[in-house]
Amino acid sequence: MLRKFDYSWLLLKRSLWLLLPIAGIGMAESRLSQQRCTNLTISIQGDSGTRFLDQMDVRMLLTENGGDPLLGNKLSNVALNDLENRVKRNKLIKKCQVFRDLRGNIVVEVEQEKPLARWINTSENGETRNTSGYYISDEGIFFPLSESYSARTLLVSGSFFNDAKKLQTAKGASVMDLLHFLNSDPFWKAQVTQLDADNDGEISLMTVVGDQQIELGSAEDYQSKFRKLRIFYDKVLSQDWSRYKKISVKFQDQIVCE
Repeated sequence: MLRKFDYSWLLLKRSLWLLLPIAGIGMAESRLSQQRCTNLTISIQGDSGTRFLDQMDVRMLLTENGGDPLLGNKLSNVALNDLENRVKRNKLIKKCQVFRDLRGNIVVEVEQEKPLARWINTSENGETRNTSGYYISDEGIFFPLSESYSARTLLVSGSFFNDAKKLQTAKGASVMDLLHFLNSDPFWKAQVTQLDADNDGEISLMTVVGDQQIELGSAEDYQSKFRKLRIFYDKVLSQDWSRYKKISVKFQDQIVCE
């Protein structure tokens, strides 16, 4: 009889250990469903030097320009997925996550797109036609310019960039690799100001020091072309930066200068 009583008591204790957390969760959910939004906590991630949007811009996206205020609303009535979709409609935003905390805040975490290059519309002689254009992200995604901020990044031009689908091809992948290289190599990042690619993907580069035009040809095997160029810069151009105006490395094992 004693053993039966001990067994029942043990079963009761185990049941309490299971029921108490469930009851606690239920009480917390019940309290949370009655809680109202007290604040919007917004954080914007991304390159520390990039400021496409500020917290007020994100707040306006969340509230449909103030037409759907969130402060004071019951948290249970706030559709978090809808808020995320509102924010992500802005093409300057790469990712958005919205959630609520136990203090009644709606927390918004935003990641901006990171510009790898900026396409500019130019004429055949290289003159900028107008201020229209777009950015190219580090994943090859086109996204619009910002009205409030202009990122300092590599300029690209030419008809190759007229079609976003070209960057998803094998030739486009080589062009993207080249853009990443020009943004990561300290010497060439400082030296190359603009990359032009024609419809076939033939590339020319414009430089800062010496104001040269470099005919690179296709982006394939760009590593060996830049190794040759760097040797040429160190041994020849460093003696007289204005000696040549055009340098071509598009042909294998050759450097042609004018």
